[in-house]
Amino acid sequence: MAINQIFREMFKEQKRQRELEYQKEIIKRAIESQGSSLSDFEEGMDLLEKERYEEAQVFLRMCADENNSQAQYEIGKLLKDGLGIEQNRDEAKKYLMESYKHGFKKSGSVLREMRFEENERIDKLLNENFNNKVSNLGYSIDMPSNWVELESKNKNCFDTVAIDGYDGDVIFNIKMQVFLIEIPDNMASCVSLDRVANNMGCIESVDFNNGNCNGKLICGEGLDGTCNYIFIAKGRRGVYDLRVIVDKHLEPIYEEIIDHIIYSFNIIDI
Repeated sequence: MAINQIFREMFKEQKRQRELEYQKEIIKRAIESQGSSLSDFEEGMDLLEKERYEEAQVFLRMCADENNSQAQYEIGKLLKDGLGIEQNRDEAKKYLMESYKHGFKKSGSVLREMRFEENERIDKLLNENFNNKVSNLGYSIDMPSNWVELESKNKNCFDTVAIDGYDGDVIFNIKMQVFLIEIPDNMASCVSLDRVANNMGCIESVDFNNGNCNGKLICGEGLDGTCNYIFIAKGRRGVYDLRVIVDKHLEPIYEEIIDHIIYSFNIIDI
């Protein structure tokens, strides 16, 4: 069964509470860092709520130009839709990209939506050739041969990080990565995968065997417009966390590749 079908009916309208709390903290830090511009931001948001867009954009643009990530997001949306300001999608993308780089995840969702709208018929030719990679972290996995392999910042816990198709340096089509949560002294058997899954937030999980190892399959929706497929399994060295993160608009195109990657994962250091 295709992995995304397992979860298609499981999380429909639910939100990821942990991500929302994180987003609130990002907004709070951004506002606090602005000092005197706090009142401008509040005024702009108040006018925005009242749909007085032309007045709102004046205050929000001042805050956006001072790197307030939510103000950048709001200005980007106004420019995208031409509300209170002349429509300019290219300028909207610049503000949204800056907002996303500063940690406001919802900007990523709008950027993905715009990209999809501008490509009414997406004819993406997928190369379905894979290279099997054996990681020093004690597992093997198939990686698409034409993806861009990224250098991990910490080879002691992250490996096989790769992406396919991206704009700039943040908006990718699909990404894969594996993370090892190392457990000392061969104590991995004492760790409950159910508890690990529960600690990941308000997302659905099911027991899953990919043909190589038992584990938990977890699915959630990101605020940045992505669907996240996570497979966690235990080995001698600890808990392995395999993630495939895909643009929700492009998810059907990548269905077979998502399946192949997750079904290929195998713990060899057991």
